[in-house]
Amino acid sequence: MKKSGFSLVEIIVVTAIMGIVMLIFSPMIDAFIGAQDRLYNQSKVDSRLNEVVEFIKRDVRNARSDSNLGGEPVGVFDSDDILITDGSKGKKVIIKTTDLSGNPKFIQYAVDGSTLKLNSTDSFTKTIGSSVVLSNIEMGEFKYQDKVLLFYFKIDLPDRLDGKIRNEVRDVGITRINLQ
Repeated sequence: MKKSGFSLVEIIVVTAIMGIVMLIFSPMIDAFIGAQDRLYNQSKVDSRLNEVVEFIKRDVRNARSDSNLGGEPVGVFDSDDILITDGSKGKKVIIKTTDLSGNPKFIQYAVDGSTLKLNSTDSFTKTIGSSVVLSNIEMGEFKYQDKVLLFYFKIDLPDRLDGKIRNEVRDVGITRINLQ
């Protein structure tokens, strides 16, 4: 009498071969998942930092000179809100620009603890509530010298990503072609 199906020995051999194949391919699968996670997180970080850089670039390119900023369109301030004129680094930048109607407007970006805050007012001294533009900042600073605004931001990453993805915008320089 002929039996159909597999014997116990055949099933054990196939299971052993499948186990060996899985052991061989599991590091590759793990590496692929890790690479995919790093790419996804790098994309998120790059997107957020690029968005902040574009905000600041737009505001600097529309800047207008102002006496409150030492006759410059952009002023960097230290932690005591004193205008820095020697090219040192500060935690706050104020940019004088205009709104769509042509009215003067002051835009302030300030590193406050671990956040970058944006504040827009119609007066140099008047302060309205600010909104957070970038959070989890490990380090952030501004420098304005020779008509060029330089800034540096470094984002604090979770430990699992630390050292595996880029998390900073280093020395981005913004200048205007025709400063007034």
